[in-house]
Amino acid sequence: MSSEALLLALSTVIRPTTVAALFAILAHSHPHRLLVAYIVGGLAFSLTVGAMIVVLLRGVGLALSSTTSRPVLDIVLGGAALGYASAVWAGWQPRRSGASSPAEAPGWMHRHLRDLTVRSAAVAGLLTHLPGVIYLAALNSITGSTTGIVDGLFQVAVYNVIWFSLPIFALVMAQHKPDVTRDLLDRLRRWMMLYRRRIVVVFLVALGGYLVVTGIVHLVQSAS
Repeated sequence: MSSEALLLALSTVIRPTTVAALFAILAHSHPHRLLVAYIVGGLAFSLTVGAMIVVLLRGVGLALSSTTSRPVLDIVLGGAALGYASAVWAGWQPRRSGASSPAEAPGWMHRHLRDLTVRSAAVAGLLTHLPGVIYLAALNSITGSTTGIVDGLFQVAVYNVIWFSLPIFALVMAQHKPDVTRDLLDRLRRWMMLYRRRIVVVFLVALGGYLVVTGIVHLVQSAS
């Protein structure tokens, strides 16, 4: 697997929205089927999107020359990450609606976690794993490192398994120690809420800077 895609996958294992959703699900009297629905719903969507984008990017790369199209995409994605980091650092925050849930989930997710069912858990799995800058950057890296479509799809599958490793871990642990697992997620959730702004800014600056620099380096190398 591409080393860049692997690092990007590891960076997405612990996310505030995922932790909040898992915390709410583990508070349910029967969390196991909800966790399965959460994982299956999210994986089905992200795998489908990932496979489609890899196939599309590979086609675009062959048509436009991968030596220029992929570095340019890295620069665009890196610039988007740096722009978002600047907005968060300046004090901008996504709008929230309604009162916070016990898991302090954003308003768009609170509606799906309020009265949990198998269907709403699957929707929450989808909403907390929507393709973003990190996923697109990873797919761009995967496309540049593949020897064929099958290899690319395999790397997408590996990326998603890593991305969903926290929900999978919660599912396994909930079978044996649900209270311990929920307490661990609660501590992690509180810590992330306390330092959320700093975490977001530092992470996005590091990610955006890395993508912009590597994109420029690859462009210079392809031009020389």
